[in-house]
Amino acid sequence: MSDAERRTLNEIEHRLAVEEPALANALVAGRPRHHPARSHALALTFAALGLLLLVLGSVGPALASFGCAATTVLLRGFTLR
Repeated sequence: MSDAERRTLNEIEHRLAVEEPALANALVAGRPRHHPARSHALALTFAALGLLLLVLGSVGPALASFGCAATTVLLRGFTLR
């Protein structure tokens, strides 16, 4: 990065910090750390719905529901230990 680009970037960072301090702090902090309870509840709901649909004989929608549950868990970064 050239010196001019660094100066421009510093100016942008400074303006952001002055005009939107909450946004600037969030960007500096990185990805916010939320408690995973909501995504686990969503995955559990999809899994329960999948079981109910499987018991009722709807295999296709049940598999789709299980897929949604798995996707929710995988996207959240949850690992089984």
